[in-house]
Amino acid sequence: MGMSIKFEIKIYVSKGVAMDSGTENAVSSGMFLKSAAKEMSSLKNSLSYSTLENYKTALRALKQYLKHDISIDRIDKLTLKGFERWLRAKNLCINTTSCYMRSIRALLNRLSVKNKDHVFDGIYTGRAKTEKRAIAEADIIRIKRLKLRPGLFQTLVRDIFLFCYYAMGMPFVDVAFLRRSQICGNQLVYYRHKTGQRVVVPLEPCMLEIIERYRSDSDYVFPLLKSLNPQMAYQEYLKKLNSYNRSLKSIAKKAGLTIRLTSYTARHTWASVAYGSNVELPVISKALGHSNPRTTLTYIKDINDNRLAQASHLILSRVQNEIC
Repeated sequence: MGMSIKFEIKIYVSKGVAMDSGTENAVSSGMFLKSAAKEMSSLKNSLSYSTLENYKTALRALKQYLKHDISIDRIDKLTLKGFERWLRAKNLCINTTSCYMRSIRALLNRLSVKNKDHVFDGIYTGRAKTEKRAIAEADIIRIKRLKLRPGLFQTLVRDIFLFCYYAMGMPFVDVAFLRRSQICGNQLVYYRHKTGQRVVVPLEPCMLEIIERYRSDSDYVFPLLKSLNPQMAYQEYLKKLNSYNRSLKSIAKKAGLTIRLTSYTARHTWASVAYGSNVELPVISKALGHSNPRTTLTYIKDINDNRLAQASHLILSRVQNEIC
């Protein structure tokens, strides 16, 4: 009597769902833009809104470049290299194009059973060193002393820039979304949009003065956003961010600064001043809402730190008669 043995081959993906080998081919041959849009829809409650926006922006750019959808298995090095060159031709900075490419890679890895990382060989997905973003403490004082007329948007920008600095380098996005309900007694509490890290900021008189200056019936502390709908509010934020950075350029000129002011400057400056004031790195990391102190090091690594020379001199002075 004969016996037949039936084998069933299953492939397990990261979500723990069993797929047969035919499904792998179906996924790989699926249309990327359509599949990616569907994937993002399913992830909207598990990813930060800013991450989803990065994905959407990258997909829009890829669609403009390709002019039509493309199957996942046809996305190769040639396609991605062409997309990268197309982005650069639009005068996008290297870190912006890198962000686009990282977003495409993340979506490919979520969609494809096959590892697509190899097609990114030769594609820049790093973070290039940018221009110095911190200014001196004396420059903060010059900005504070500027005589600006109340009621102007530029005055609001100057006040928010100072508030970001006063609030231990609070990011502009978190200031824009700051609600009055987040102010509790003598402190404000916020969760960073970028990382979700909880940060507690002690309220100083200089901060309370700015908050009081813009008191209104709005749920928001500052008159930057109107909508309470997360998606609509985020679009408002993006527009205000552009206006904020443009106005900061004008403020820098009025203050006689040679360095370009951006939405990051107040944050980097606070970190630099704190470090120069002998505040320990773990404390600075906690204030900035960094989960990893290595991130904080990127803020302060370019500081001209005379303490290194002083430490070296102190150590060697003890034995210089012996070895020098």
